[in-house]
Amino acid sequence: MRIERAIDAYLDWRRLERDATPRSIDSYRRILWKLAEDYPEAELGRLTTADLRSFLKRWESMSSATRANVVSVLHSFFDWANVEDVIDSDPSAKIRRPRKRRPDVYRPSLAELELLRAAALPHERPAIVLMEGAGLRSAEVRSCRWADFDMVRGRLRVFRKGQHWFYLPLAPDVIAELRESFKRLRPELDDHVFAVEVEQWVSQYERVRRLKNPKEPASSQALWRMVARVCRRAGVRELHPHQLRHGFANRFLRESGRDVAALRSLLGHSRIDTTQLYTDEIELDELARSLAEALRLRELQASSEWTTLDEATLKYPRNRGMEAAGIEPASAAAPAEHLQA
Repeated sequence: MRIERAIDAYLDWRRLERDATPRSIDSYRRILWKLAEDYPEAELGRLTTADLRSFLKRWESMSSATRANVVSVLHSFFDWANVEDVIDSDPSAKIRRPRKRRPDVYRPSLAELELLRAAALPHERPAIVLMEGAGLRSAEVRSCRWADFDMVRGRLRVFRKGQHWFYLPLAPDVIAELRESFKRLRPELDDHVFAVEVEQWVSQYERVRRLKNPKEPASSQALWRMVARVCRRAGVRELHPHQLRHGFANRFLRESGRDVAALRSLLGHSRIDTTQLYTDEIELDELARSLAEALRLRELQASSEWTTLDEATLKYPRNRGMEAAGIEPASAAAPAEHLQA
């Protein structure tokens, strides 16, 4: 089978039998058609492991996460071809995915999140609250309508990544903010929670800010620009929407005693190792506390002052001669027992 025909058949299989999302299909198509460009009109069964490794050099300057994604697409494509008896053996089986490195992501502090919420305008606050208070992704915020918010039970119906619905419980402060925004804005139930405000000319010399049609979803660029405006207004460094999601995870782990399993469900991760990437800020704090405690104990042991001794371990000043001879210091109870005798 020619490679172009095999790619079309594979994408049809992913769409019809695997129920892949349009975004996923488009991502697979972009990568596989690059393979067809490198080997046009080639028989799929004649491609070798060396050919695929040569093809991967297209991404040699990209990040390990990007290269890992390309290798995963090749594994899926040639595994399908092998199962469907299109090829006799899988040439991608010997190719390994590179290890993903932790991204260098700035996570906003709790104080910065409070400043962002306070600086948001009334029509901006619902989206800000959903990102930094509930951890929603950019696409989830942009697709959310007011009808999805259950004001009685405090839940939000979210269209998750992978095209499935999920009922997300909300924190009491998030529920209160959304209720207050609903009273103030008075939107219709089929309006989107995030509405874009634009400037329009009403005369030759005057322009006003008006909301665009709230029944239409906003673009990701519009959400990004709105977050940047709120950051400038709050006086914090410029953040992007996904960093607010990281800020929510950071705050939840601190307040919940590092409950990673619960955070996984709240963030909508299918794999726990993805959630582990959000815990490095907490690990740094724990390391800092350990270093501070080690310094305190080191200074305690190096001091011979009565005021710095640990009453649970030492009752008398250190005697270097006794320590060298291996003699333990007497306990505080020993003199009293001796007097009673």
